[in-house]
Amino acid sequence: MNGIRYSLRALARTPVVSLVVVLSLALGIGANTAIFSLLHQILLRALPVDRPQELVVLTSPGDFKGGRNSTNNSGGMNYIFSYPMFRGFERNHSGLKDIAGYRLLGANIAFQGKTLDGGVEVVSGGFFPTLNVQPLMGRMISYDDDKGAGQPVAVLSFGYWQDRLGSRPDVLNQPMRVNGQVFTIVGVAPKGFTGVTLGDEPDVFVPLVFKPAMTPGWDGRDKWTDFWIYSFARLAPGTSREQAQSALNGTFTALIEEQLKADPGRNENFRKRYRDARMKLEPGALGQSETREFMKTPLLVLIVCTALVLLIAAANAANLLLARAAQRNRELSIRSALGAGKMQIMGQLLTEAMLLSVAGGVVGIILGSWVLDALISGINDPETNSYSITAHLDPKVLLFSVVAALLTGVLFGLYPAWAAARNSVSGVLKEDSNNTSASRGGVRVRKGLVAAQVAISLLLLIPMGLFLKSLVNLMHENLGIKTENVVTFRLSPDLNGYKPDRARQLFERVEQEVAAIPGVVNVTASMVPLISGSNWGNNITVEGFGKEVDDNTHSMYNAVGPGFFGKMGVALVSGREFTDSDTLAGPQVAIVNETWARHFFKDASPIGRRFKLGSGGKDPLNIEIVGVVKDSKYSGVRQKVPRIYYIPYRQDKEPGSLSFYVRSPLPTDQVASQIRRVISGLDPDLPIESLRTLDDQVQRNIRSDKLVMQLASAFAILATLLAMLGLYGVMAFNVARRTREIGIRMALGAGSSRIRSLVLHEVTIVLTIGTVFGVPCALGLARFAESQLFGVKANDPVVVLLAILALAIAAMAAGYLPARRATRINPVEALRYE
Repeated sequence: MNGIRYSLRALARTPVVSLVVVLSLALGIGANTAIFSLLHQILLRALPVDRPQELVVLTSPGDFKGGRNSTNNSGGMNYIFSYPMFRGFERNHSGLKDIAGYRLLGANIAFQGKTLDGGVEVVSGGFFPTLNVQPLMGRMISYDDDKGAGQPVAVLSFGYWQDRLGSRPDVLNQPMRVNGQVFTIVGVAPKGFTGVTLGDEPDVFVPLVFKPAMTPGWDGRDKWTDFWIYSFARLAPGTSREQAQSALNGTFTALIEEQLKADPGRNENFRKRYRDARMKLEPGALGQSETREFMKTPLLVLIVCTALVLLIAAANAANLLLARAAQRNRELSIRSALGAGKMQIMGQLLTEAMLLSVAGGVVGIILGSWVLDALISGINDPETNSYSITAHLDPKVLLFSVVAALLTGVLFGLYPAWAAARNSVSGVLKEDSNNTSASRGGVRVRKGLVAAQVAISLLLLIPMGLFLKSLVNLMHENLGIKTENVVTFRLSPDLNGYKPDRARQLFERVEQEVAAIPGVVNVTASMVPLISGSNWGNNITVEGFGKEVDDNTHSMYNAVGPGFFGKMGVALVSGREFTDSDTLAGPQVAIVNETWARHFFKDASPIGRRFKLGSGGKDPLNIEIVGVVKDSKYSGVRQKVPRIYYIPYRQDKEPGSLSFYVRSPLPTDQVASQIRRVISGLDPDLPIESLRTLDDQVQRNIRSDKLVMQLASAFAILATLLAMLGLYGVMAFNVARRTREIGIRMALGAGSSRIRSLVLHEVTIVLTIGTVFGVPCALGLARFAESQLFGVKANDPVVVLLAILALAIAAMAAGYLPARRATRINPVEALRYE
């Protein structure tokens, strides 16, 4: 305790140095705390269920899922199965204890007369038993609820129960309507359980057998070529993942044969390859999420960046402590002369360093919680609360911060303590107490630390430049559509029990009445919302496209309103637009994009050619191509334009939901208010979904890119400032150390420019050494993150040169003040300095 009290008094004697060290460490530790918390929640944290390490995710090759397919955040084509195949696994799942299937769907949820849009997860009877999740209230969905016609029961998520229903204790056995189907509430899920897909938080869980009621117009249970179910399982006791995979492939092979019998249009090449296919079981402790996969590389890059910031902060602290120790040479030599041993002095100085690191850790954790809160608000949808990714620092993150603080204290405190303690008593006493003749070895170490800081700064500045250029490319990417002055919203009347004819009439009335709002230029609609991450596709049979390449007949599609392309600014290449006469009463028509036309017809014109939905079969080719339009973005800004065919939504026999696009120069709030008025007048119980500008929708699509760029920029700027602070400290210390030498030079006739160049020459040497080592390392880090870049290579020479130039300017600015001070030294006073 005496040692700690003495250390506190010693630190109090140099409050500015102590404060700078604490703040430097706090910034580094705070950044690491925030990013590690995010990384832990997204990449490392297991599902909050019993023995998550026993869970596995079912996958099979996506190349053979070319029928109707629908994916979401739970995974891509490899992760979806047809309903018949899943039920087949459910009947025979050798090597597995339990198996479960699920799918998140959009929902209109009505409770006690109030309807809100949200998400419903249809789950098999084994979903909750496989996870062994226990209810907060009531019971969970069981196997019996998912048998035969099923039991119309619902389990509420904790978030929906708390946020929408105010944590009402009397919700059990109450009726609620989900997409027009009445369910009885039988339970509430526990707090912390939000499903098995990071980023998706369903409001309600209902039995899988009710899926047709959740998606009117699409049964999804009767066809082997409808792929939409995600599946996971729990390993049987004593069974490895490899053993279970081998056993389950026997079932998979038998199910493939059943599917091929139900899909006779496939050629022999496809059948042979499909029979040779094998499914795989992947680890499922973390659940399954495209969000996790997409964020993996950015988060790893960011945690490296924050670690580098902490290293710079530690190097800065070490530099300051070296300077402080040099100023205390006389004090330490007297203590040594009075009997203090080297280990005692070293221990005292290391205690001071640890106290500084602990203080930096405490402040860093506070800063980290603030930064994390800001990060969470940038990641989560601002319109909803998230219970899966939160700003709460859990014990593992706090432990990480404490360990980081202690290790940092050892890292930056050990060498200064050892260097100060190793000086002999006689050697130290001979040195002047004013610290102007510090050892050349100590100066070299400090310069080396600054060179390392320069290298680390480049490690951050170059990737920052690449992310910035990537974001600029994304923001200026030609979408092929005009997004300015467009307000978009979505309606799903089918989820409120509308029949197809009534829904079609509603859509037409919405177009007419919204178009009549004063100031509205035009209105159009599409079934698949633009630039929203939605991907809807199926297989088609195209006139003249041979069966030998039928593996490539998959196409994305959209159903759109009359005049859609002209209203959205998509150029018509040939043929005609859809008109009001393209209805169910007329011939079926389609418009295709240029990529679709090139794939199926090479250089020939597709106008007048025909195709049909599905592969093979004897049904006639009943859809005529009447137009070709320029390529435009479909699902995302990053996405390469896919093959797309468009049909009139008025020819869709099962129009379920539509996104509308309202172009108007009026203020967004004014247009939105008028839209709400119109929809309320048509159906006050119909929720308006995703009401926002189309520009805002595009920004949401690249939100993660913006976040990564902003964080990388913040860390790079912080690291550069810390490095320049260290450079300034070393140069200022060096000028003080060489005061006598500079005075002599000036007395012998050296001018101000000569003295200034003498100091800046040392800056240049440090900068050059840091650049030589920093650039190759920075390019290596950039190559690791290249998959996250858009339209820019990891070795972009312009970015590299600009980063070096920016750092050189900052370094010269940091070195200018010490150089300027050197030119003002009075030679007479300098000669008396030592």
